[in-house]
Amino acid sequence: MDAKSYAAEFTAPELASFLSPVQAEGTMGAGRGSISTDTRSIAPGQWYLALKGETFDGHRFVQRAIEGGAAGCIVASLPADVKVPESCLIFAVNDTLAAYHQIAKAYLNKVKPFVIGVTGSSGKTTTKEMCAAVVAARRFHKSAANENNEFGLPKTILSMPPDTEILVVEMAMRGLGQIALLARTAKPDAGIITGVGTAHIELLGSQENIIIAKCEMLEQMENEGLAVIGNPTEPVVARARKVFSGDLALFSDADVAEVAVSLDRTRFTVRGFEGEFEINAHGIRHMQDAWCAIVAGRAAGLSNKEIAEGLATYKSVEGRGNRLKLDNGAVLIDESYNANPDSVKCAVEALLDKRAFPQANKYVVLGEMAELGDSTELLHKQTGQWLRDTKISMLLTVGSKAKIIADAAEGASFAVFACDDQAEALELLKPQLSADSCVMIKGSHCAALDKMVELLKAPKE
Repeated sequence: MDAKSYAAEFTAPELASFLSPVQAEGTMGAGRGSISTDTRSIAPGQWYLALKGETFDGHRFVQRAIEGGAAGCIVASLPADVKVPESCLIFAVNDTLAAYHQIAKAYLNKVKPFVIGVTGSSGKTTTKEMCAAVVAARRFHKSAANENNEFGLPKTILSMPPDTEILVVEMAMRGLGQIALLARTAKPDAGIITGVGTAHIELLGSQENIIIAKCEMLEQMENEGLAVIGNPTEPVVARARKVFSGDLALFSDADVAEVAVSLDRTRFTVRGFEGEFEINAHGIRHMQDAWCAIVAGRAAGLSNKEIAEGLATYKSVEGRGNRLKLDNGAVLIDESYNANPDSVKCAVEALLDKRAFPQANKYVVLGEMAELGDSTELLHKQTGQWLRDTKISMLLTVGSKAKIIADAAEGASFAVFACDDQAEALELLKPQLSADSCVMIKGSHCAALDKMVELLKAPKE
């Protein structure tokens, strides 16, 4: 269904009641319209909300919104050169981002879905997609792509169909207080923290601050809710219990048991749940994410049968572990979207499972891991030291920061190459690949290893 056909719509009096303090100028018409933050796609009758970020200011486009037929505009200030017809209503607010969240919260309170919130240092998107699969038997809505920040979350809510029963939202952050903002708006009934690692340590300064930031979601939840923690280390659990008085569901490896592992699926049981579950993924960390989704699904009222049937339809997101078959018969595991020390270990452990990847030759290509701050060198070094003792066939790193990984892996039983760029890595890697090969490519988004993936996928000339 086209998003515009079910986007939340509001009358001028409704908006005036949400936006406080507010000053309105112009005609308070009777029409209804949805919220637009992009004048490139605005339609006649919509309300234009001028957002402002670090690198953009929507107030520059107010005139364009009016000329595009906007019923009105929500602004913090009106540019002096804007000509406003009497038929166009101007809402003046103190903060347009706060207004965006006020409107989204009002609509959420009207629809009243069961809300599943997902955050964590890694595995957020995977778990969000698993949750969406788990609840597929009901009318559900989920965060699209990267709509997991202060701008994306209200957009997700306002694109929700009015008959939505379950809403699944992903929550990311770049600093303290940001997840609190998202959670105040979304008010999760079930809040999932996949785990707390070293991702974003550059932004927050310490793992303690990362734990505080992730647990901000729990602070905003009602005590009747359920907090689900995928990697319940003692500091995370202690913080969770300090800020949240409701029930905690804490994962342990004993909660899941593999039944069978095939080339493309893992079948397993879950303690406390009847029957078996299966996912199109491998490794304990994927089962951990699946467990979080299963527990949240039960909290949302789904049956075991509905949960199992839904989870079986889960497909990995591009750049987050999806598997591709190359022309030469080799298998490529695309993990190019992002990386941190924990997720690298999880990805390599899955690669080394012979039941899932029976190929004799296992190649690992790593780019830098970003946002590690003062711990960058240490964490890259520790990753290399850990890799040194694994049973992979070859390690190639790309770029100067990733070279630290290669240097730390020297002395391993496999070949190690520190490449200056992707071209050098491809030159070394391509001759090695055959039907008995599997290559995993992983790095932070800034490493742009998705380009290397595309070059490997390209058909031979």
